[in-house]
Amino acid sequence: MSSARENLLNLIRKLIDKCVNLKIYNPEYPENAGGALVVTNHISRLDTAFLMVSTKRRDIIGMVASNYRKAPILGSIVSKLGAIWVNRGEGDFSALRKVKEYIQKGWIVGLAPEGKRSRRKQLIEAKQGVALMAMKTGAPIIPVGLTGTADMLKAFSKFKKMDVTINFGEPFHLPERLEDEHNRDYVGRAVDEIMCRIAILLPENKRGFYAKHPRIQSLLAETDQSKNPVFNKELI
Repeated sequence: MSSARENLLNLIRKLIDKCVNLKIYNPEYPENAGGALVVTNHISRLDTAFLMVSTKRRDIIGMVASNYRKAPILGSIVSKLGAIWVNRGEGDFSALRKVKEYIQKGWIVGLAPEGKRSRRKQLIEAKQGVALMAMKTGAPIIPVGLTGTADMLKAFSKFKKMDVTINFGEPFHLPERLEDEHNRDYVGRAVDEIMCRIAILLPENKRGFYAKHPRIQSLLAETDQSKNPVFNKELI
């Protein structure tokens, strides 16, 4: 890891300490995972930065849409963090190769399956790319529910700290393909599995497109309530 990247991560950590009331649940999941995919809901341009400083690990990298590369400030920061640039809306095989390389080295790669920010702060329908990456890498998948990262301007306008929660879920692998299941159907089912596992880490009013998915209830029944603050009304 370059010293410039390390210095930037340390600076981001210090800024977050000063400006954010940050709660992180179950950080042991990514810390003990080895190479893995971290999948998260996407509500702010700050999501990647928060994920990269949410564990003790330094070997974590995010995937970021390439249209941000030329953004005056954000593009420079993301580049220094060493993000994997991905062309949104198309099969980016170069980005996929980089993801596989990082995971094989034992790194965590973070991405947002929805492909773009949700303006309503609720889950929107995800793209198929996340399932294809999971299929190609065979890596464990760690779901994350983020809240509060979109409220920076609102908080700072009131001279208050942001309230941000990062809720990690238990690592899992994609479900097995059913006998004679068409590839398209399997990919759709895999995407739904990933998104429903993110959804149960969020309050009900943030689950959006997946709120009424039948897989939600079975996952909630399987979840250790003591490990999920959603059950304890700690997420707002």
